[in-house]
Amino acid sequence: MAFFSINDRTLRVGNIFTSTISRPKGHSHTFRNGRSKHGFIYTVSGQMRDVFSSDGAEELYVGAGEVLFIPQNTVYTGIYQEENTRIRIVQFDLLCGELPFYLSKPVKISLPNAAELIEAFFEPMEEKRIKNYSFYYLSRLYDLLWRIDERESTLPSRYKKLRSALFEIKQNWNENKPVSYYADICGMSQVHFRRLFKEYTGLSPMVYRNSLRLEEARSKLQSGEYNVSEVAELCGFSSVPFFTRSYKKKYGYSPKKE
Repeated sequence: MAFFSINDRTLRVGNIFTSTISRPKGHSHTFRNGRSKHGFIYTVSGQMRDVFSSDGAEELYVGAGEVLFIPQNTVYTGIYQEENTRIRIVQFDLLCGELPFYLSKPVKISLPNAAELIEAFFEPMEEKRIKNYSFYYLSRLYDLLWRIDERESTLPSRYKKLRSALFEIKQNWNENKPVSYYADICGMSQVHFRRLFKEYTGLSPMVYRNSLRLEEARSKLQSGEYNVSEVAELCGFSSVPFFTRSYKKKYGYSPKKE
């Protein structure tokens, strides 16, 4: 475990804290007063279920190889879903400046090598080959934040106006907001928004949102915690038959077979 600080002209981070935790199935921890630090949580093995609302409607399942970011002050409960679930945690304080908007809520990090970047924080302790831990940890954190920013904020100029809608859909995929809402936050007409969105993603806004819902539904079904009708409701599908048809179309088999 280590704590470090450094100044940067545009962003100042510090007090980096790293830890590795293994717990049995069913173990839980609750941050009733919110996380004290910003944190990247990497699930090395097993599966975590993180619940962000008292009724369980807002939750994320994080499987092996996936990285979740949870902002400081977030109130939630983390539940270990499988035996010997093991996680790596990289926490830090933001001393000056602001994190980008896409890190304002709990979110899975859509970076192909996110796990590798997290593991890099733990190499010095295991190999004992780094002399100046302070600069090493800070360089790793800035590199991680930079790579995430490159991934999230880089859109071809033609599609930059879609950024607000893409972020909103990814963060609130379970909300039944109309296309007009997404068009409005992008400052576009519905016709232009629909055309540009499909050109960029290959899907209509609603199909794109349903695809995210189905991915989350699959994770919930595989956890064994919910039945098909419960998952359909939690993931924003008002009709179980429609959910079943959509699931089979995407994955090639019925959700009951998960």
